[in-house]
Amino acid sequence: MRQIHYVIQTLLRGKGSIPFKVISLGLGLAMSILLFARVAYEQSYDTCFRDYDRIYQVWSQFIMNGETLEPQNMNMGPLAGAIFESFPKEVEGATCTCRYLASWPLYYGDHRFDERKLCADSLFFQTMGIEVLSGNPVQDLQQPNVIYLSKSLAERMFGGEEPIGKVISYNHERDLTVRGTFADLPDNTTVGADAVISLPPAWAAKQMNYSWDGGDSYCQYVRLRPGVDVDDLNARMKKMAKKYLPARDSWSYTAYVQPLRDTFRQQDDVRRMFTIMLTLGLSILFITALNYALISISSLSRRAKMVGVHKCSGASGEGIFGMFMLETLVVVALALGVMFLLLWGFRDFVEDTAATKLTNLFEGSRLWVPAATVGVLLLVGGVLPGRLFARIPVTQVFRRYTEGKKGWKRPLLFVQFAGVAFICGLMCMVMMQYHFVMSKDMGFSTERIAGTYLPFKTARECDNAYNFFRSLPYVEDLSAAYGNPLEGYSGCFINGEDGNTLFSARFDACMANYYDLMGIRLKEGRLPRDNSEVVVNETFVGLMKWGKDAVGHTVHTMGETSTVTGVLKDFQINGFYAEPMPYIGFMSRQFNNGLHFLLKEPFAENLQRLTKDAAEAFPDKTIDFTSMEEGMNMLYNPVRVFRNATAVAGVVMFFIMLMGLLGYTADEVQRRSKEIAIRKVNGAEASSILRLLGRDVLYVAGPAVAIGVVASWYVNTLWMDMFSAQASMSAAVYLLIGVAVLAVITGCVLWKSWRIANENPVLSIKSE
Repeated sequence: MRQIHYVIQTLLRGKGSIPFKVISLGLGLAMSILLFARVAYEQSYDTCFRDYDRIYQVWSQFIMNGETLEPQNMNMGPLAGAIFESFPKEVEGATCTCRYLASWPLYYGDHRFDERKLCADSLFFQTMGIEVLSGNPVQDLQQPNVIYLSKSLAERMFGGEEPIGKVISYNHERDLTVRGTFADLPDNTTVGADAVISLPPAWAAKQMNYSWDGGDSYCQYVRLRPGVDVDDLNARMKKMAKKYLPARDSWSYTAYVQPLRDTFRQQDDVRRMFTIMLTLGLSILFITALNYALISISSLSRRAKMVGVHKCSGASGEGIFGMFMLETLVVVALALGVMFLLLWGFRDFVEDTAATKLTNLFEGSRLWVPAATVGVLLLVGGVLPGRLFARIPVTQVFRRYTEGKKGWKRPLLFVQFAGVAFICGLMCMVMMQYHFVMSKDMGFSTERIAGTYLPFKTARECDNAYNFFRSLPYVEDLSAAYGNPLEGYSGCFINGEDGNTLFSARFDACMANYYDLMGIRLKEGRLPRDNSEVVVNETFVGLMKWGKDAVGHTVHTMGETSTVTGVLKDFQINGFYAEPMPYIGFMSRQFNNGLHFLLKEPFAENLQRLTKDAAEAFPDKTIDFTSMEEGMNMLYNPVRVFRNATAVAGVVMFFIMLMGLLGYTADEVQRRSKEIAIRKVNGAEASSILRLLGRDVLYVAGPAVAIGVVASWYVNTLWMDMFSAQASMSAAVYLLIGVAVLAVITGCVLWKSWRIANENPVLSIKSE
C-alpha cells in the first residue's frame, strides 16, 4: 500500500508530463496492436475447419510450348471426383464447388439476401469439416434445388421459425428447399459461405461446362487421411492427369494439392503486406516503448534525490524497481483506456483501414496479440529504465545528480529518428502510387459508365430490355459485352496453323459501338462486321510476331478461323496489378446480357433513376447497376487502405518522436544549464549555444535518418512489385524527405533551447 501511495504522489507531481506519456503510449499501442492484429487475422485464414491441417486445395497447371504457366485454383469439374476415386487410401473426402452458379441473390418473400453463397456437391461439409447442425447433406446435396443455410442466415430469414422445409427463391428464377443448417463460418476464410446450394454433376453440366474439355471454373478441395505423404501423392496425381487429359503436341496438364491454409497466405501481395505491416508494427511498438524509456531516463537528474531518500528510509533496489514498474503499469493502463476510446470513437475509420471489423481482429483466440504487445512495451519501456532507477546510489540524497546517461539516450533517439524517416519515405511512395494508378490512362474510360448483367434467358427478353433502356432520355449510349476490363475476361487458346497452342488470350464478344462507348481506341484497320472477323490488341500482335502488318492475318481459336480486321491499342485488364494481356474481340450482332451504359450528367442522379426505372419495368428480376468509377475505386481499395494506414502510422510516429525529442532536449538543457551559463559569461552568443545543442542531436539524427530513408526505399521496392505500372520517386525525393525530417528535428531542438540560450547566466549560476 505504501508503494501505491508513493506512485500516486509521483504521478501527481509529474502531472505536466503524464498526459504526454499517456497520449503517446495510447497512440502507439493503438497503431501497433491494430497492425499486429491484422497480421494475426490474415495468418489465421482457413483455420476454422475441423482438422484444417488435413484439408488441401486442388490446383491445376498447364504447360504450353514447354513453358509452365502460373498455377490456378480453378479446375475442371470432374477432377475432384477423379482424385477421390483414384486415391481411396490417401483421400478421405473430396468436393467440388462453384461460386459463379450462386452469384445472384436469394429471396424469401419480398426480402432480399445478398450473403455469401456457393454451389457444392454432397461431400462438401464432410470434406471441409464444417459442423452440420441439422440435415443429411451427403444425401440432400445429391438432389438439385436444395440449399443449406448458416445458423445466422436462417435466423435472419425466418426468425424463430423452423427453417427445414422452407422454400426460398434464387433470383426469382428457381425455388430452393431448405434441407439443413450449419455453423457460421468466419470472414477470414477463402471458402466462406452463408448458404450452400446443391451441385449435382448432371445438373452442373446443364448449367455450364462440367467436363474434361475445358470449363476450369471450379474450386475443389480434398481431405487427406492422417500420415499421407503429400509429395508422393502429387507425383502420382501427375500420372492420373495424363489418364484423363493426355498430353498434346503443344500443351499438357497436371494437377496437385497444397494446404488450404496456404491458399491465402502464399499470395504474393499477402506475403509482401505481411512483411510491411509487421515491420510497421514493430517499428511503432519499439519507438513507443523506447520513447517512454527515453522520457523516463531523462528524468533521472530530477528524481535521483527522491530515490536516495527512499533508500535512506530502508527501500531496497528491488523495492525501487517495483515502484517504477507499478508506475509504468498505471501509465500503461491509462494509455490502454485512451486506446479503447480512440478505437471506439474512430471505429468506422479504423475498420476501413483494417479492412475488417474490430470484432474479427480481437476475437477471443487472438487476444494474445494485444497482451503480447503490452508485455513487450512493459519489458522495453518499464524494465530498462526501472533497473537504472534501482541502481541510483543512496549518496544522491547529498549531492546533485549530474550523469548524462547519453549511452542510453542516444541509441533510443537513433531508433526513433530512423523509424520516422522510414515511415515518411514509405508514406510518400504509397501516396504517389495511389494517385498514379488512379489518374493514369488505362486505355479505356470509366467516366459516366455503368454496367449490369441481366438475368434474361431468351433473345426476345433481351431485345425488349435493350429497347427499353435505349429509350430512356438520360442514357446517352448503350452497348453490350460479356466482360469488362476491370473485372477481366474469360480465356481461350490461340492456335497456330499446325494446330499447336501458342498462348492463352482474353476474349469477348461485343456490339459494334462497345469500343467507342468504353473509349478503347483503334490503332489501325476497322472493327469486325460479322462473326468471321475479329479485332486484336497490340500485345496479341506482338505475341503472334506479325509486326506492322497484322490486318488480314487469320486467327485459329475455339475451333474457328477468323480474319483480323483491326488492331486496338493496349488497354489495361484487371488494373495495373498485371501486365497488358493479349485480347481478341468478336462481333456480336445480338444483344447479350452484359450491358454497359454511358449516362448523361448528373451521373449519380441518373444512375439512381436508372435503378428505379429498371425495378419498375422488371419487378420480377434482379437488376443491379454498378458504376465503373466505383469499380475502379474498389479495384485499388487495398492501395487506398494501405495509404491510410501508413499516413496514420506516420502521424503517430512523428508525434511520439517529437515527445521523446522534447523530453531529451529539456533534460539536456537542464543538465547543461551551468555549462551554458559559463560559456555565456565567457562571451558565447546565443547562436553558438543553439549550434552546440543542435549539433549534438544532429550527430545522432543524420545517420539515423539516412538509414531510415534507405530502409524505406527497400520496402518501397518490395511493395511496388505488386504493380505493372509504377510511379517514380527519384533519389532527390528521398533526399528531400531526409532533409525535411532533419529540419523538423532541428526546429524542435532550437525551439526547446531558445529560452536557456537567451537567459541571463546569473540565474543559472546563483543556484550553485
